[in-house]
Amino acid sequence: EVVFSVLGEDTRANGTEGEREVDNWTLLLYKDGRLAEAGTSDSGSAIRKKLAAGDYTAFAVVNPPATFRAADYPELDDLAGAESDLRDNAPGRLVMAGSRTVTVPIPDGGTQRIGVDRLVCKAGVRKISVQFDNPVLAERPFLLKAVYMTNCYGKSRYGRDWDAEDILSDGSRWYHRLGILSEGGLEGLLAERGIDATLTADTPHVQEHSFYFYPNPLPETLDTRSGTWSRRHTRLVIEAQIGGRTYYYPVTLPASRRNRTYIIEEAVIRKLGSRDPEEDEPGAIDVTFSTATDDWSPTFTVTETS
Repeated sequence: EVVFSVLGEDTRANGTEGEREVDNWTLLLYKDGRLAEAGTSDSGSAIRKKLAAGDYTAFAVVNPPATFRAADYPELDDLAGAESDLRDNAPGRLVMAGSRTVTVPIPDGGTQRIGVDRLVCKAGVRKISVQFDNPVLAERPFLLKAVYMTNCYGKSRYGRDWDAEDILSDGSRWYHRLGILSEGGLEGLLAERGIDATLTADTPHVQEHSFYFYPNPLPETLDTRSGTWSRRHTRLVIEAQIGGRTYYYPVTLPASRRNRTYIIEEAVIRKLGSRDPEEDEPGAIDVTFSTATDDWSPTFTVTETS
């Protein structure tokens, strides 16, 4: 008998309670690349299996969609290459996956812990300040309306992240294309609207807004601002009303990887933004990314200010 767990010191999905919560998980055991055993837990509890001697790949899928069935993945390659949709996630119930090799019998008989990573990345902003260089603009009311993510690739794989050449321009595989919040049911993951906070030079908005999205590995050379849809970088957009007119402040994220954080410590508004959430107005916003270790492990560090 071998005991498997996704909880404990080897689990790589640290974070807040909601970000590391295990509602249920599925264990798939592959021997010589073929599914040998499987089991499920309706909580974070361990799964016990009686196994014949030999080498196994133990694969754990945490918080999978209701349609997930071990029998649909008879070979290890089937599971590693299988896709998850961003909609499979919810705040407080994030999909995670991981694997390890186990040789049976276990010499010490100890619990076999499978480290899991979230399939999503985390982006956010902790502080938004207004420091207009133009004194005339400083007199106009500034109302923070929304913060959200755009150009988010909607698919990830259980086994590993996509390479850049795997990312397709097919619009059905992307959410919030060209800055348009067109898909319902993703508010908790990709958008926070109706903030309606008034900012001045003396009263910044100090509140963390966090979002969860699937990795986008496209390098900087493949980014575009074209008004015609094609694949491009993921962006975090700050939407505001200044003097009653709507302006956008998009922040382009670097190529991203699962289980990493991309946190803006402070965004400082300097001038009027663009009238299109996909366009950039040079000098409109200064952004400082966090360089401190965050709750997620590991934390991606961005050192430059843009």
